[in-house]
Amino acid sequence: MKKALIAGFVVCQLFVAGVAGAKNIEFDPANIGLATQADFDNFIADLGTATHFTPMAPAKTLGIIGLDFCLETVVADVGSKPSWQYMVEDNDTFSYLTMGRFHVQKGLPFKTDIGAMVLAVPNSNIQAWGVELKHGIIKEGLVLPSLTVRGSYTQLEGVDDIGLKTYSLDLLLSKDFLMVTPYGGVSALRIEGRDESQLATGFQEAKEDVTRAIAGLQISPFPLCIISAEASFGRVPMYGIKIGMGF
Repeated sequence: MKKALIAGFVVCQLFVAGVAGAKNIEFDPANIGLATQADFDNFIADLGTATHFTPMAPAKTLGIIGLDFCLETVVADVGSKPSWQYMVEDNDTFSYLTMGRFHVQKGLPFKTDIGAMVLAVPNSNIQAWGVELKHGIIKEGLVLPSLTVRGSYTQLEGVDDIGLKTYSLDLLLSKDFLMVTPYGGVSALRIEGRDESQLATGFQEAKEDVTRAIAGLQISPFPLCIISAEASFGRVPMYGIKIGMGF
């Protein structure tokens, strides 16, 4: 799996390089002293929300022989917020983060799936990796939808000035209708970030809680083919599309 993740990480950077207008997260020594603790807290909450592991998958688990490989593009609307201006190279804030991701998910016994992902924002130092564990609570039936709980962990990489970790817990519902599977749910995030720069910023560790709503649609137009679209709403609106293979 490690080799697959590395290969997918490279593909992701090429996959979105033509559409991402990005820059580095890097504290400006001349102006960082103007940022307040509230600015830092808001920045951490936004960045943690934007980069956290959202597997873009229905509630239904894969089964013991199930395996998915997917490429994903996710756009996070961070909105050029003033709290970002001292955290980004040349004080040039983002409007959107366009991320390429590679995601692997494997089915296990007892209605359980595991997964892993890597992401990158091309032309930027923003990178991350994450892992997930999903467990089925209610198995889909003729009338009943699938109900699962999913936990994930995401860690930011590539940004020397920030240490950032995000934990999420999701509750998901989905129901198959032939080749179409709509799904939705709610997500609770715990975001923890700290200043790891060599500057005397005085920032204390930020710990932020964020709640989000998720809505998505997955279709399988051909055998082994998966196409999904997902939107999540809350602190940072996010929109994504996934194309992959499922066995």
